[in-house]
Amino acid sequence: MISELKFMIDIVEKAACFLDEKVEVRTKGGETDLVTNLDVKIEKFLINEIKKTYPTFDIVSEEENSQKQVTKNCFIIDPIDGTINFANNLPLFAIQMACVKNGKTVASVLNFPKINELYYADKDGAFLNGEQISVKVVPIKNTLYAIDGTNRLPAIVRMRKHSVSMRNFGGVCVSMAFVASGRIHGAVFRSDKVWDYEPGIFLAKMAGAATLSISGFHCAAMNEEFLNILKLETAKKVNKPKVFVLHSLNADTLETWGGDTKSYLENNDLDCFMPSFPIREKSSYQAFDEILSTYLENNKLNKESIVICHSISNPYFIRFCKEHNFVPAHYIAVAPKLIYKYPFDRKDYFVKIANAAYPTKEILNYKNKFKNVYCLYSDEDDNNIEEFHRFVKDFKARDMYLKGYNHFDGYHRIYKIPELIKLLDELI
Repeated sequence: MISELKFMIDIVEKAACFLDEKVEVRTKGGETDLVTNLDVKIEKFLINEIKKTYPTFDIVSEEENSQKQVTKNCFIIDPIDGTINFANNLPLFAIQMACVKNGKTVASVLNFPKINELYYADKDGAFLNGEQISVKVVPIKNTLYAIDGTNRLPAIVRMRKHSVSMRNFGGVCVSMAFVASGRIHGAVFRSDKVWDYEPGIFLAKMAGAATLSISGFHCAAMNEEFLNILKLETAKKVNKPKVFVLHSLNADTLETWGGDTKSYLENNDLDCFMPSFPIREKSSYQAFDEILSTYLENNKLNKESIVICHSISNPYFIRFCKEHNFVPAHYIAVAPKLIYKYPFDRKDYFVKIANAAYPTKEILNYKNKFKNVYCLYSDEDDNNIEEFHRFVKDFKARDMYLKGYNHFDGYHRIYKIPELIKLLDELI
């Protein structure tokens, strides 16, 4: 057993002690995305322990470091994988970690404290409570498999011609661990959150599973034959443009039309990213640039991408493009008036953010490199007709002026989703 594995086993077992404390549940990013106070507490404990013992290693974790990228030497942490199970007192959840050293995953631990199962793996193999485990091979028609992540239903339907025995455990940790221990025969994760899949997929690999990780498809299977079937029937579509929804820095996009757009695209097997930037008083271009740059560096944001910007993210994005010499394939500006400086009869944080967002004339002129520009407004009236035409002229935008629904709170928060979806369908 390598030293990194011994270290991880020790701290995840210690972290399990926190699970007996009072649980407080809240949502993050959506009504069904839950986080508890213990997710945060366990993650902080694990991070502190890592920093003491491995100070030169980077850390990628779900709550505090979700925007970080996996590096040559790092630890990957999910303090509670299966939080919804945990929040509802269902014991199928795990504290899980993986260690990447010299560019390769070398060890992982998945601790299921409520069912007394501790899985771990390194170069010596995969183990459950100290006993070595391995995958189990059965005829394809008899396989049990799990599909986690976004838009599972079409994939489940396509799999029925091979096997009808799909299982849903509510956590990637469970399905990957069960493949490794021979309880099921395949596990698919249709998302790219590395803390969810990496500990389990390494465990399954060391238990003899055939594995594959590509964008939107992370899979462990009993053998290559079943892996190829799962890839054929459940992998996301490839060679399709990625869509980015950049919210207004007021967070309303996350909760309304942006979330609906993201769900629609993911339900059609298309990648949609909605980076979570600091909002309101904490907003800054520097934070916007740092977070969005990670997508540019790993080529998720590229010259084929479609970028939808809402409100203040419009000037922020233009500045970002100028500084990185980048132009997306298509640019959709939602409520774009903040590209121009107008007086604001407000005295709150919004004015401060808006003033910081305005690009210089040199940066604004970078817009001339944008080829395909679309404009969406939500609050059409006599006061903004001139504003709209100015945008069309300055950006050489196509003549697409989409009138929005009536406001429910006095702000431009509801847009004509059908027209936006139609536009996206045409572009894609």
